[in-house]
Amino acid sequence: MRLRPATLVAFAALALALAAADARAQGHTIRGKVHDASGANVSRATVQLEQNGTPVNQTVTNNEGDFNFTGLTETSYTLVVSAPDYNTATESVEFVRSTSINSNGEMRTVEITLLAKGGVRPPRPGLNFVQDVPREARTSFEAGIKAARENRQAEAASSFESAIKIFPPYFDAHFALASELARQGKFDDSVKHLEEARRVNPKDDRVYDLFARVLTQQHKYAVAARVYAEAARLNPDEPQYPFAQGVALIDQGATIDPSRSKASADERAYAFAEAEKALMRAYQISFRKLAEVHLQLARLYEKEGDPARAAGELEAYLRKAPGAKNADAIRQAIKTLRDRSAPKP
Repeated sequence: MRLRPATLVAFAALALALAAADARAQGHTIRGKVHDASGANVSRATVQLEQNGTPVNQTVTNNEGDFNFTGLTETSYTLVVSAPDYNTATESVEFVRSTSINSNGEMRTVEITLLAKGGVRPPRPGLNFVQDVPREARTSFEAGIKAARENRQAEAASSFESAIKIFPPYFDAHFALASELARQGKFDDSVKHLEEARRVNPKDDRVYDLFARVLTQQHKYAVAARVYAEAARLNPDEPQYPFAQGVALIDQGATIDPSRSKASADERAYAFAEAEKALMRAYQISFRKLAEVHLQLARLYEKEGDPARAAGELEAYLRKAPGAKNADAIRQAIKTLRDRSAPKP
């Protein structure tokens, strides 16, 4: 059937009206992207939208790490982003005015960085290490993983030990058992299994990462810093390694009394200088998105006796993370540091 010109005009007018109505029905819009500290997009992350602490909507990121919320009418929202193997992140989003779903709203675009959880990291992409594990050993290992996730620590450790007894060179079991023992504070036993894991597969950076975490718990900061450097050598795209190395070096320098001798003063200065280099490497690897670097630089500069520079780093942190839960405490710290750096009358 051929439509008459008047009919075509009517259909065109209807299409335009529907499009205009759809545009008006947007209200405020939040568009966002979720990535990890290395800049890689995080897909299937859960993004919860809250208003005054009450969940109002939820979505998941697509394969590119993107998400969006439309039709928003209030002025203040909080995004809560979670994904397996990452710490939960929050981000505040503010609009200038309230609106209705039928009126033109504002748009906000946010980028959210997720940081890996402590403990067992997932193997990095491209790390291929395959073992022909007997079925019985694998069954015990999988039972241990399930028990660990359910916080049944003794059962988890027992299952990992059973897997190793069946198949002594079982890398995953040694590594998982080392992680579980570290959680229980059994650091010496953890290190033994880390050494076994390293002997079986010396190219897995996670072994060095966990070993450095154990050393940090034992306050062996200088050795931990060197181990983090080895993890960074094996996986140069992971910013958490130079970041953790920098933190360990700050802690190392903080334990040195520079008044004891010139050698002590030089050692402290060297540790702090290397800490700054490591933190800046982490910042660059993360494409300048790892906001926590600013917090550690502030801690470093404060220990070096430069309160003005420390305050500047805290201000930089708040610009990147305005919705931080400890924002008020950070603002108070900035004020204290600025007061200390102000010229004396």
